[in-house]
Amino acid sequence: MRYSILQMAVILILYLFALQTGYALSIDIVDKLDIKAIKSIKIKQNENNFRAEVIVQFSTSAKTALKFKNANFDLTFKDGNGKEIYLGNTQPAEILFPASQEGSEKFTEEMLDVNVGKNEAQTIARLLLMFNLIGNPDSEFEMILSGTTEIGIKAKRGWLYQGEVKIENFIFYPTIQREVLFK
Repeated sequence: MRYSILQMAVILILYLFALQTGYALSIDIVDKLDIKAIKSIKIKQNENNFRAEVIVQFSTSAKTALKFKNANFDLTFKDGNGKEIYLGNTQPAEILFPASQEGSEKFTEEMLDVNVGKNEAQTIARLLLMFNLIGNPDSEFEMILSGTTEIGIKAKRGWLYQGEVKIENFIFYPTIQREVLFK
């Protein structure tokens, strides 16, 4: 098939517009995500490493379902004085955020499998700082996710993915912190 230069230009403009619209749509949807609570943190030791299973309650008010595919995040906590406590790196996972009806909040619980580090004094000291921060009902803290993921948006006929997206300092303020269960 032969296309005129004008037809090619129109096709290219429509393609670029579609990409920009999809990108803007995903930012709008991601802005409607929040972490409401850290439900539990279970520390496991296998061989010489510590792992943490962090159960997090996410909420979304987006009218479209959203999926983080191959989510690989660094998980950090920051106290009210600005001191950061690095917990570890999540294993690549899939996190599904269901669509919300009429903009009301919809909740989902997801387990983040976190590689905390080797059984060394430095790792144990970080864990103690984290336990003291989260376990203290008077402390105010932030939970920060940074890393990469593929963002998918639910369509009528399947999922549309943006490709790999880098997320930096995705900050949450868990509103229910007194109920964190340490196992």
